[in-house]
Amino acid sequence: MRRRTSHALPGRRMSITTVLVGLGALFLSAAPVATAAPADTALPVPVVGITTLPTGLPTLVYTQVTVRTDPERRGITEFVGYCSCTVHWRNLSTGVGGTVVPAVKPTPVVTGSGILVAAMTVDGRSGVAVTALPGAGTWNVP
Repeated sequence: MRRRTSHALPGRRMSITTVLVGLGALFLSAAPVATAAPADTALPVPVVGITTLPTGLPTLVYTQVTVRTDPERRGITEFVGYCSCTVHWRNLSTGVGGTVVPAVKPTPVVTGSGILVAAMTVDGRSGVAVTALPGAGTWNVP
């Protein structure tokens, strides 16, 4: 004669398992969907130099450029924050390159997806510009 090791009735074990699996599926289906948020990257080497203001007075430039990428906006980089510098960027995956002067508002640029590198120089829009240390950095664009 076989001895029972469980105190549950034979038919009830299956129904309890079914209820637990059903509840687990209910909780998982009600879970929020995970989405990736935009990522900000501060380019590690700041640009250092001297430029002149529109008034003709010299001013020191020491700035790190920040780039923002968003997985929902593929191939687009936003340059965040004002900088009196010019960013010379190149997409190593596609070979496309360009320049941008970051403004007060985020400046979106179509860079394409891939690995990007950039060098920053002091901008001389209003007169003399001397770059003592060009800024540099790299980031990935989804």
